[in-house]
Amino acid sequence: MVGRNDPCPCGSGKKYKKCCGREETVDLQQVIDAELESVLVDFAEQGLEPKEFHQLTQRLSSWHSALAKVFDRDTIEALAFEAFIFHDRSDIWRNYIARKMKTQKRQRILDVLALWEEPFYLIAEVQEVENGILQIRDKVTGDIHQMKNITDAKAGEWIFGIVMHSLRDGQPILQPAEGLITIPAFQQSVVEKLAARLKEGVSDSLDLYRLLATGAVDLGLSAFQEEVMGLVSGFIDDYGLKNEAIEGIAFSFLKEVPVKARKPEGVAAGILQAASDFGLFEEVYVPQQIIAEELGTTVGTLSKYRDMVGEFVIERVGHSDSVQSPQPAVVPAVVTEMGTDPRVTEQGLWEMMKRTANAGSEAELNKILQQPNVKYKPVTDAERAQLLCYEAFETDGKARERLAREALQLDSKSGDANLLMAEFVEHNVEKELHYLNALNTGYRTFDNSFDIPWGYVPNRPFFRALFSYGAWLMEQDRYDKAIEQLTEIMDRNPLDHQGAKWLLLSAYIHAGKWKQASDFIDGFALEDNSGIGMYFHYLHDLHTGLLKPHEKSKMKDFIKKRNPHLFKLLKEGKKPGAFPRRLSLQKGNKDESELIYWLIYGIGETKSFIE
Repeated sequence: MVGRNDPCPCGSGKKYKKCCGREETVDLQQVIDAELESVLVDFAEQGLEPKEFHQLTQRLSSWHSALAKVFDRDTIEALAFEAFIFHDRSDIWRNYIARKMKTQKRQRILDVLALWEEPFYLIAEVQEVENGILQIRDKVTGDIHQMKNITDAKAGEWIFGIVMHSLRDGQPILQPAEGLITIPAFQQSVVEKLAARLKEGVSDSLDLYRLLATGAVDLGLSAFQEEVMGLVSGFIDDYGLKNEAIEGIAFSFLKEVPVKARKPEGVAAGILQAASDFGLFEEVYVPQQIIAEELGTTVGTLSKYRDMVGEFVIERVGHSDSVQSPQPAVVPAVVTEMGTDPRVTEQGLWEMMKRTANAGSEAELNKILQQPNVKYKPVTDAERAQLLCYEAFETDGKARERLAREALQLDSKSGDANLLMAEFVEHNVEKELHYLNALNTGYRTFDNSFDIPWGYVPNRPFFRALFSYGAWLMEQDRYDKAIEQLTEIMDRNPLDHQGAKWLLLSAYIHAGKWKQASDFIDGFALEDNSGIGMYFHYLHDLHTGLLKPHEKSKMKDFIKKRNPHLFKLLKEGKKPGAFPRRLSLQKGNKDESELIYWLIYGIGETKSFIE
């Protein structure tokens, strides 16, 4: 314990009672922090000579020009000021520190000022955050440092800016400049470029910040978008998901797709479910019901935004020049939405494509994308017909038929108008004629130049026609013809966003082509075999007589527990009718039972499911 007449431990040379001991409640480190802060404040106010200040103001215009798309004016001026004094004209800062050291008597402050003489640029990954202190790893040197968390950075994120070595309570710590920038974890390419530039040596600080302007997306988010990102990041942390692509998808989607939502929970849940569908959860399996419950939303809301995110990513992959061979890991492995009607997000994607078609530059395109998603005004009869079809798909009964007829009058070759009219004509010859008209239009307009043809929205009416016609042929027991249509879907779009593989498998079995069915299902993903595919495995084993009595008992138990709604439908034995217009598939729900029943109805082996 320091006596009141002892030398003050701060190194001032004064007695403790006349220095830091004047007020016993004053913490010594607080006194030192206050004096060091005054060093920084004094420099900001009077550290530059008129000539030097003039040099600084001259360079501001070039900084504003280079960084205006990424940072606001105040931030740019702060970055320019710090780059000028701490790096480009560091002699100004060192001379100032030398003057301050001559007037100081506290040894602990002199020790810090000596370290402050050499500011440097740092790009570092946040390893841990505890009590407002970051533990960071320097990307260039690999050194581990501690630093006060002035930017509210989180583990996994990167920090970039000017820092100085310092001391606190005698322990090494970094002192950050105010212009420290947080870079999201998914901006790995920007981090690598910054690290490479720092290794080479920096001759002009603006070159570094240009990398942020040209290599990174605008880091600014609205309050609502910040909430969504926070929910996504929180879920990722809770479940130990380390894949940086999840936050990358979330950030890009929020920045580029206008989302009209009242609550952030549904949007965040949809983003996470899409990430799960794309295989980004890796070994972690989280059912969508759990995601919805964790985020405090419904599965219906989750599905809506999951589709929007999925469409966005698929469209991005389909249009990207850098993606030559899409890998299965970045596309949905399991279809959760099926039906002969389009997905609810398709109209919005079609309208956005039309709105952006005439953008003359990337700047114009970005401007359009950031505008409210107003309803597109069609300019041709074909476009008017397509909009009427989208309206018809969202209605039923007389209104659906009226809109379909109006669309067909505007454009007799409209694929969707013909598909809709096939529902309302009575005779099978007329129905088939409408299906064939839709297919003819599809063959004529199909654009096969995309890596993922489904991602190009105008291709979807053709895929829809193949699917609907194939399902209708199966209703007519024309399985060989149905196999042709469904096989064409798989050939043109192997990723099968429609779930056509299930109809094709059913058609093989109904046509008595058990060998083809067996070979086909062997190529399915493992997760399919634990779900709907398992029913077909049982049918195959029943057909070949492989199941032993105890295995049949196990099979029946599986069927009863997997989906009780299906067991009830099997008991009733009613003909299922037309393929459903829209299904939202979840394990054990009614929509799943409706799909499975439609697929297996009429196969003789299904009797063993309930006998």
